[in-house]
Amino acid sequence: MKLGPTTRTLGLVTVIVSAILGSSYLIGNATHEDHDKGRTASGEYDVDAARGNRHRGAAADDTPVATPSRRTVAGRATSPPKADVAPTQSGAAPGGAAPQRQGVPAAPPIPAVFNEQVVVGPGKPPLMPDSAGPFGSRVTTGTLQVALTFDDGPDPKYTPQVLALLDEYQVKATFCLVGEMVEQYPQLVQEIVAKGHTLCNHTWNHDTTLGTKSKAAIRADMVRTNDAIHKAVPDAKISYFRHPGGAWTPAAVEVAKELGMSALHWAVDPVDWTVPGEKAIEKVVETDTVRGSIVLMHDAGGPRDGTVAALKKILPDLQEKQFALAALPPGVDPPLLHGRDLPLHPGQD
Repeated sequence: MKLGPTTRTLGLVTVIVSAILGSSYLIGNATHEDHDKGRTASGEYDVDAARGNRHRGAAADDTPVATPSRRTVAGRATSPPKADVAPTQSGAAPGGAAPQRQGVPAAPPIPAVFNEQVVVGPGKPPLMPDSAGPFGSRVTTGTLQVALTFDDGPDPKYTPQVLALLDEYQVKATFCLVGEMVEQYPQLVQEIVAKGHTLCNHTWNHDTTLGTKSKAAIRADMVRTNDAIHKAVPDAKISYFRHPGGAWTPAAVEVAKELGMSALHWAVDPVDWTVPGEKAIEKVVETDTVRGSIVLMHDAGGPRDGTVAALKKILPDLQEKQFALAALPPGVDPPLLHGRDLPLHPGQD
């Protein structure tokens, strides 16, 4: 039978329409399969799963991603929670490189020490008053560094253990010394200074009422303690004073300043003097410490086994969190000049 032009045209249109419908059916089935693959166990659709790509950069799908956050404990901001996967620190500079994430350039390393060349001169404290501290006493370092401080020593049992741990982790600290203990154990003061730690005056016999006495009595106590320290280490700088019990008064802060000492308070206190146990000490220090914290602990004044045991975990944990632990700057005197501080040389006008 002979087909006319109209019949041939209709046949061609039918073939094209059939092909389009068949393709649509195949595409529709594939799309439904992708949707089924992209559904989660709860039945919700995961667009990225359907694409077969979660767009996580270089991180693998099973790599935990830690999101730093800050929370407040007793009115203080605390450090971010510990990541599930610790950053690699091999080859890190002293003080530690900042935490790294895949695809994100590393931040520059945090310096491990203060500027030890702070020029203060006789009678000039190395750190300025801190408006957040009692009567201007320091509660933070004023830098990124964290300062570990140890009170009530030196002690023949615990101070050597603390010094050994600080050596092991290459950490410098600040020791607040009691005059009576210094007089009994001058060799321990010499060891503290020889290892590069900073000294702090903590009164002659841990008198918590000292600040309520006359300025003359306060001065006499501080001078007596400094003299005992200088008898053990004649050239050592004593640039800080810490009042026992934190019982600050304006008079105590003022006299310390007149003697060239910054009043040293603290931001983190695990109350280890109450012997709460190593776990309690660890928890407070590791939870409350942030950059710039001054941390109070004790190497004397009672049984300090818990503090020593806690340090074995605190030191590596704080370093792993990228805190730079450093002694407070002792300060140095400016050079003495002939004609200003010393007699003129012959021939000088």
